[in-house]
Amino acid sequence: MQEYLVSMSYFSALSIVCVVLYAFTYFLPTPENQNKARSTFYFRLLLLFTIAAFEAILLRFEFLPIASTVITNLFILLISYLLMFAIYTRYDCEITLRHYSYCTLHCLLFIVLIYFAQTKLDAGYLRSALVLMNIFIPYALTLKKCNQQFKMHRVGDRVLYGSLLLTLLIFVAYVVVYTLFFSHQKQVPLSLYFIALLSFICILFFGFALSIIYSLVGKLRKEIITDKLTGAKNRNYLNDVTQKMYSLAKRRDEPLSIILCDIDWFKNINDTYGHAAGDKVLVSFSNVIESSLRTEDILIRIGGEEFIILLPFNDIEKAMLTAEIFDFPKIWWP
Repeated sequence: MQEYLVSMSYFSALSIVCVVLYAFTYFLPTPENQNKARSTFYFRLLLLFTIAAFEAILLRFEFLPIASTVITNLFILLISYLLMFAIYTRYDCEITLRHYSYCTLHCLLFIVLIYFAQTKLDAGYLRSALVLMNIFIPYALTLKKCNQQFKMHRVGDRVLYGSLLLTLLIFVAYVVVYTLFFSHQKQVPLSLYFIALLSFICILFFGFALSIIYSLVGKLRKEIITDKLTGAKNRNYLNDVTQKMYSLAKRRDEPLSIILCDIDWFKNINDTYGHAAGDKVLVSFSNVIESSLRTEDILIRIGGEEFIILLPFNDIEKAMLTAEIFDFPKIWWP
């Protein structure tokens, strides 16, 4: 009876945490991409299955140890697949019927394996090791996808990748602790199970939420410093970067050149052909310049038809050569 009351307190605590995190997902930024937005849906399911996984372990008190073990471990495997689906859609990889079919087939085979292990293996830690080997399959696919999209300059990606590795280590540590300290017990200690699930869900939510938030911050920053029409940098970027570039060039004693350029008779283009045509001219003008610049050169639209080109490591002679290679007569308007 005492153990049952303790297990109910564990279940209540875990449920409260999952419900709070579930509610918090509605405050996370929603991506405009519909497929990416589904990542939050899968993560909410993951939270619900976490509650169900711990609830299933309580079946042992109803004298259903085999059912408790099979259902609990099945939910753990499903949680791993939901995590995989959440990460896949987070990186805009569509979840197809094939993914669901593989997941279903794996779960069916897993039920058979767990039932066999429950009836044939007396050591509970061996069953836990079997579960670890099975959840490693969706985890490996998730880490592979995350690694393919991994960009060192994006903090959100690094945090998400790190949280995935930490949660995998939690499962490994769970099996190790079970083997070293509780190998004489046939069933999983409730305290160990509770700590593992709680740590897993908190670390994972931390990484997932920060990944979305950092992604939004990066997108907003990009929009702030980018001219929406031409795709070139704008005046905000100019104010941020010029002083830094000048100080760096001065400190390293390296040349830094600036080209000022605009479109002659641009007002006549707008008056004669309309502002839509003028916008196309600006886009074409920007594209021609961008295609002629080096990777480190920066094109900035400071307003109207006026542009600035920052040329790091270029002295006045090289800057003049750069200015002369622009073949502006090729730019036509409708």
